Amino acid sequence: MEKGMTAGFLRWPLAFPPDDAGARQAIGECSVDGAFEMVSVSDAAEAIVYSPEAPLTPLAGAMHYSMELVSDSGPAVERAGIVMLVAFDVPPSLTGEVDRWYEEEHIGLLMRADGWLRARRFRVVSCAGGPRWTSLAFHELRDISVMASPERAVARSTAWRAELERGAWFRAAGRGVFRPLTVQLSGSRIVDDPPVQL
Repeated sequence: MEKGMTAGFLRWPLAFPPDDAGARQAIGECSVDGAFEMVSVSDAAEAIVYSPEAPLTPLAGAMHYSMELVSDSGPAVERAGIVMLVAFDVPPSLTGEVDRWYEEEHIGLLMRADGWLRARRFRVVSCAGGPRWTSLAFHELRDISVMASPERAVARSTAWRAELERGAWFRAAGRGVFRPLTVQLSGSRIVDDPPVQL
């Protein structure tokens, strides 16, 4: 992917606990080719469409983010079983430092983990209906176990990260962990696909 390429991200709140049928109903047929249609596995009950290679049209009831690619670790060799989101509202005076931290340290350390497939970072161009974030990082993982890897622990324990973490903006990060939907739309009816192994 080329730097500056536009992308989109939509989020819908769901009833707790989230289920695939509710997520599919929220998402409907708004997706585009190559997009990730997912449901949360973390505390927040949400459905998302993450479109890393094309913008998405804003929809009623969905938080909408238009994004521009900042960096991409490179193509993944397999489809992600989990996508982890980290979102910041970076103060303008720290944008350069945060970009350097990601590129010179953080992403490289994470990509050493077996099953850490890809990391793409975006700058938010516009948002509607959701928290004001300026930076979104999407991490594509083979499965949920990769989050417990020693490589991730190292990446989260460096002096540089500790310095950034002192800022209230860093501690207020938005986070989410999502898995692919096992429910697909077939015409106008919802059908179950075999579940994805987490």
